Amino acid sequence: MSRSSVFAASVVVGVLVAGCGAKPVPPTGPVDLPAKPADFVDVFTWSQGVPAGARPLSTVFKGPHFSYGFGALAVRPELDESSGGLEAGPARAASGHEFLVLYRLQGDDTFAPAPQTPLAVDVVVGATRKRLPKPLERGTGLIVSVPVGADATLEVTDDKPYQFSVRNGTGGTPPSTSDNAPAKAGVTQVRWQDGTYRGNGNYQGQRTSGPLAVTLELGARSELATTLPGIGAAPARQLWLRLPDAKISTDDADLKLDLARSVSLMLATGKQASTRQSTSGLLFTVPDSFTSGVLTVEPQFPVTSTARWAQKPETKQIPLLPG
Repeated sequence: MSRSSVFAASVVVGVLVAGCGAKPVPPTGPVDLPAKPADFVDVFTWSQGVPAGARPLSTVFKGPHFSYGFGALAVRPELDESSGGLEAGPARAASGHEFLVLYRLQGDDTFAPAPQTPLAVDVVVGATRKRLPKPLERGTGLIVSVPVGADATLEVTDDKPYQFSVRNGTGGTPPSTSDNAPAKAGVTQVRWQDGTYRGNGNYQGQRTSGPLAVTLELGARSELATTLPGIGAAPARQLWLRLPDAKISTDDADLKLDLARSVSLMLATGKQASTRQSTSGLLFTVPDSFTSGVLTVEPQFPVTSTARWAQKPETKQIPLLPG
């Protein structure tokens, strides 16, 4: 073998040996996340507050037997652990698409009577309709893939279809005005002598406990009618009774009480009136022969609250009289 051939062979062997001991070079550039289908819809668990990059909301979407309080909305090209991606899987939207992410935070304390049968809940994007894969409970979020700039509609079928714009965070009855609107002509009134309640109790929470002072104000207005603005028509042979200014509070800003659960109405017949969901104040259905009744104030925490009464505040009864 010539000297030049020996030298060339030595170079080749040296390169191979060096290559065997070299560490792999990591790829440069962003990791290519898997893409979700263009019609992707999912519900994921979210126990935190408003995530970074999301727009805070204070919107209630409701019907006779459902009520969703949405706390945040985000538009994202990708999903990750900060947006619910740990459960849905880190991913990017399909080509020409983006994700709308609607958050129903854990602190949603809105209330509505439970339906006798599960309600149909769909997501509509353009001509595509998909059934929600699982309930949109408190502490969950909704992810919908839409064409860039397009909207998705959350539709709940109760006594009729109720629709909510996911991109705009609006739909149904606007909570800021509907329950405070003046009643239509012909609406009658009920009255009371003392609509103020103050009580004291002791509560036990997961991390705190102690005394808690409760205040309830019925306000000055009442409405008794077959139809009310923002509510619609009452069931057959019944009336709406609404106290739109009623509110309940405590001396601890971190502890909320559920107004609808804290006040019940006993009719003159001895039967309890049905409490209905309302974005503000109190709302009951009463017989069309209703003239009087008795409100019982018994402060209650929301069903989702971890706080419980160790010593309940005293109750109070407030007679309602014909206006």
